[in-house]
Amino acid sequence: MFTFLKYLVQLLLSPTHGWEDIEKRNPDPEELMRSGLYPLMGIAAATEFLAFFYQRHVELATVLIRSVADFGSYFVSIFIAKLIFDYYLAPLTSTGSFDSRKASTVTMAGLGLMVLIQIVSNCLPWSIMLMRFMPLYVVLVLYNAIPYMNVRRGCEMRFLLVAAGAVVAVPLLIYYLLYFIIP
Repeated sequence: MFTFLKYLVQLLLSPTHGWEDIEKRNPDPEELMRSGLYPLMGIAAATEFLAFFYQRHVELATVLIRSVADFGSYFVSIFIAKLIFDYYLAPLTSTGSFDSRKASTVTMAGLGLMVLIQIVSNCLPWSIMLMRFMPLYVVLVLYNAIPYMNVRRGCEMRFLLVAAGAVVAVPLLIYYLLYFIIP
């Protein structure tokens, strides 16, 4: 998990160098998912229980549902993002075929950043408007993944739309749909 967190912090602080480091080390995306993303999603779900300290009259059932919604939205997003990348990414690369290992790494890193944002948001006792805009920074990090993914010149914006849709919009959409169902 610490290796995954190191990659995420490096992507937060310097996205270009972070992607270069990831390309140089070529981590196994399945290992990143098992030992990094899943525990981080569990921590995000557990931080929902901090609502007992910050909110009055919150019920255990509500916190449990929010916790499951946190974990579930990111869990489902992993597979939807992989499916979107498999379907839309090949025509955008310079070789005409894409590296599914790199696409999975981009998925794990992007969703990991989204989960970190969720953890910070859950830990704060008040709502900060800046936290609502942090997914835009994840889009910037995904933009810096263009050389890592070998995106063809002229297809950068289409890649960014696909990546932002798969990694940022899908988990947010699922989370907010589940959040509106929760009492």
